[in-house]
Amino acid sequence: MAFSKLAKRVGAGAVLIPIVLFITYRGGLLFAAFVALLAGLGSSEFANMASARGFRVSRFLVIPGSALIALAFYFGSIGTAAIILTVIVLMGLMEGLARADIEKYVLSASLSIAAVTYTGWLLGFFILLREFPAHALDPGLVAAGDMGRSLVFLVLILAWSNDSGAYFVGSAIGRRKLMARVSPSKTVEGALGGLTACVIAAFISRATFAPFLAAWQAVVVGVLVGAACVVGDLAESMLKRSTGVKDSSNLIPGHGGLLDRFDSLLFAGPVFYLFARLVFSGVQP
Repeated sequence: MAFSKLAKRVGAGAVLIPIVLFITYRGGLLFAAFVALLAGLGSSEFANMASARGFRVSRFLVIPGSALIALAFYFGSIGTAAIILTVIVLMGLMEGLARADIEKYVLSASLSIAAVTYTGWLLGFFILLREFPAHALDPGLVAAGDMGRSLVFLVLILAWSNDSGAYFVGSAIGRRKLMARVSPSKTVEGALGGLTACVIAAFISRATFAPFLAAWQAVVVGVLVGAACVVGDLAESMLKRSTGVKDSSNLIPGHGGLLDRFDSLLFAGPVFYLFARLVFSGVQP
């Protein structure tokens, strides 16, 4: 059974990873549209999980709303995305007045707001990373137009390395539970293995496609992204446990749903963007 699950995970990764890397390489509107699609599908999974616990989430609001918030990061800015998020919050509160039960109004409205924030807002930071200005660094370290591509590649590789390191180390020697009440399968050893793999991946990236990373930056970004991945993974596990579901969906064989596959990236993307703004451009976030 374990081998079959691993085979499915590897097979799905062999299909998905090249697609994600190609779309990231192309960038532009294709990348933004892809992120918006993920945001919409992720918010749909969020709504399904909430429904499993008997709470109503407005799908006609959260699915297109999540996609629009993500796209706003490409066509506008964080400010534009914030305006759209504000409109969706107001619409969600008003829509709940007409449709939600009195006893469930607060939770139903809050969950609709959480759905668009958790997916559209957090994933939107990947668009900001992809559009990161090349002039933020010494031109000798990165070619014009390649900065954003390199940053997205970097955070993806770090997150995937963290997930793989945590999975294999945790399966091999994991004993002490990290947060048993949230995720019984996650161990301290697995988390440390993931962090170690993340730092190693940062140094490999520095030696290949990310020469703009100083040695100390490789260590810091490896730890930051690794820690963000752990928190993102635990947050999504808590969402599933609180709604009584095993997976957010069965969309991806061996992985579950989009939220199961991208849970760590939801936290890693914004954290890495803030790091990039502070370190690579000298501009306060």
